[in-house]
Amino acid sequence: KINVTARCIFSSVVCANEDQNGLPNPYKQETNFEFIMNDNCSGINQGVIAVRSVKADIGTLLRHLTAEEKSAGLIETELDRIAYAVIVNKKNPVKELSMEQILGIFAGRIQNWKEVGGKDAPILIYRQECGAGYDHIMDQALAKAGIRKNQKRLKEAVMSVEITDNQFEKIADYDMSVTMAPRFFFDDNSRHLKIEGILPSRTSEKDGDYPFLANMSLVSRKDLSGSAKKFLAFITGPHGKALIEKGLGMDWLKQGF
Repeated sequence: KINVTARCIFSSVVCANEDQNGLPNPYKQETNFEFIMNDNCSGINQGVIAVRSVKADIGTLLRHLTAEEKSAGLIETELDRIAYAVIVNKKNPVKELSMEQILGIFAGRIQNWKEVGGKDAPILIYRQECGAGYDHIMDQALAKAGIRKNQKRLKEAVMSVEITDNQFEKIADYDMSVTMAPRFFFDDNSRHLKIEGILPSRTSEKDGDYPFLANMSLVSRKDLSGSAKKFLAFITGPHGKALIEKGLGMDWLKQGF
């Protein structure tokens, strides 16, 4: 068995190991690896922390390793990338925004939907309290654009929830709210916004056209167990790459995930 940390939909795509909500994982029968999974909502750095502390053989990673982490003996295995969608309630009349407008909203600079052509209603932002990949992506985008956060406004506008499901519950409850999540996540009450005319999709991930992309990688140590080494060889090989492509191209809503 291989000890893997950062359990999420990403783990299901990469590790192909378990059922979700009682529904069959489409990859479970296609590998011979067994996994011990950890952490439902663990934050973007948990994979690195668990591997570094030898609590896990392999961790999921949605950012690049730092120079210090590499010097400590950690190894990054890049696999693909995931688009993080900007998600609103279907009742919200706003269907498309510019990158500048999106950054303004998540920086707390744009506070009302009427500022971007929507209703006269305050913007509420929902995020996972444990920290998620989109926090890192958004912070990078804001820094690149030279936009400073309006911390006073964000204290009022940002509401924290426990897991991704809760984000969608809040989107359904308040039709003038907004959140970010991997593009796999949406439901009958929500939809993805176009950014500069581009929707998050497998095509815009591959092309690199969509502005909010997270690196989909694995982190491990140099002193890996034999089974962990075999898994890394498998997941970066033809069969593993085919499974990742299958997962990233799948309609998760129709599958019930």
